[in-house]
Amino acid sequence: MSIIIRRKTDTARIATLNSVLSCSVTEKLTTEKTLSFETVIDSSMERINDTDAYIAEFEEDYYDVVKVKKALTGGLYKITLDCEHVSYRLSNSSNIINEVTATGNPRQIMTVLLAGTEFHVGDIESNEPATFSVTSETTRRAAVLSFAASMGLDVDFRDYYVHLYQHRGSTTVKELVDRNVVSISKTTDKADGNRSYSCTIRKPDNLTLGDEVHFAFDKLGINENVRVIGITRQPFTSKDISLEVDNYTPTIESQFARIETSMVAKGKNYYGVKISGEDGLSITRADESARVKMNADEFSMQAADSQGRLQDKIFFDPVSGDYKFIGNVNINGGEINICNNFRVDQNGNAYLAGDATIYGGKYYAGSPSDMEGFSQMTADGFVVYNAQTDVKLRFGYTSNGEDFPFVQLGSGSGQNTDYGLIKKFSDGLWIGNSDPADASGEFKAKAGYNGMFFKFADNTAYVVHNTVMKNIYTGAAIAKFG
Repeated sequence: MSIIIRRKTDTARIATLNSVLSCSVTEKLTTEKTLSFETVIDSSMERINDTDAYIAEFEEDYYDVVKVKKALTGGLYKITLDCEHVSYRLSNSSNIINEVTATGNPRQIMTVLLAGTEFHVGDIESNEPATFSVTSETTRRAAVLSFAASMGLDVDFRDYYVHLYQHRGSTTVKELVDRNVVSISKTTDKADGNRSYSCTIRKPDNLTLGDEVHFAFDKLGINENVRVIGITRQPFTSKDISLEVDNYTPTIESQFARIETSMVAKGKNYYGVKISGEDGLSITRADESARVKMNADEFSMQAADSQGRLQDKIFFDPVSGDYKFIGNVNINGGEINICNNFRVDQNGNAYLAGDATIYGGKYYAGSPSDMEGFSQMTADGFVVYNAQTDVKLRFGYTSNGEDFPFVQLGSGSGQNTDYGLIKKFSDGLWIGNSDPADASGEFKAKAGYNGMFFKFADNTAYVVHNTVMKNIYTGAAIAKFG
């Protein structure tokens, strides 16, 4: 006896478990079929992660792993896997049918109901002709149960096959006697007279699901012919089994299946909408590329990344109290209006009004990939760059004790590259090739200077070369302006 864990996508074997800490298998005539087990996390079980999907093989049957719990308790690292039979896939959003009518024998009708799925028609113990119709949206699983109930047949999901039997288990009544019974109880509801039973049997080699049994325990007031409608067992640790017994009518279970399609049940998936204790309300695309989660602590709209992992795109940050967005925004039509100070119309034109302000940033002629240059606000002015990020034009002011404006006509690149400059000093106007600076606000010629200085005090123009300043003469006269 062993449990084999495989990855769902490529069926690669992850682990083979020949022993476990605990294991529980439940199967009912209502087609509930689950497997749950706990084991120590060894090197193979460490490979189970939060992103991959897994299948468990047990007793020549297959179960989807729907929940994984990892914990450290009592000094042991443990992992618990809860699994549902693969037939539960017939209840997901990709297996919805609507307005289907099929006529023929049960095998032919079942073939129609399972068409396009990964499941096959198995044993069919009836050849009675019938017509079956689905008149509203329902899952294929519910349709199978409804059809079986209409024919008075029991459903058995095994492997990837769906079997229909006239009667699951033995129709010959089997006696339950004291020596086999570990515990038994009977509860009677005095309001409506309904009875329920709880029974645990030791080594019931001859009991199977669906068997007709006779309970005869005079001291408990039990003398009933009932049917085994559910079995729960611990195959690795105990030979005892727990029985659920009652008078079973498939039509009643079929009605449950039909009602379920119009009710919201916890943990069930309805066209991608699911309510659970872990996530609250979640809405997931059939291809799992997007999901919305809403609960008291979280609101998020998620999309799958290149590895198929769901990432938040629009979400509420409870720490900051802000709604946040990650990704691109495409708006077709409509306007964006912020307090009437900043507005973008439906054509993408932006408007500023009132005291609206733009801080910093770069302004490209096209896009960064166009290599057409850009302009930028800085702490001391406005700068225009070419595609090589050379300064081509700068409007600014000095702030190192001078606080006088200037216009820089940039050219080329490199630390020592000359450029044209127009700058106001406290005593005049400079037009030259460098960036003279003087904390006093007065112009002084320095090494490397080439240009002209127009001095306000004496209304005179000077030619500047390095540290030498010469008046501009016209004949014998000084050229003055103003």
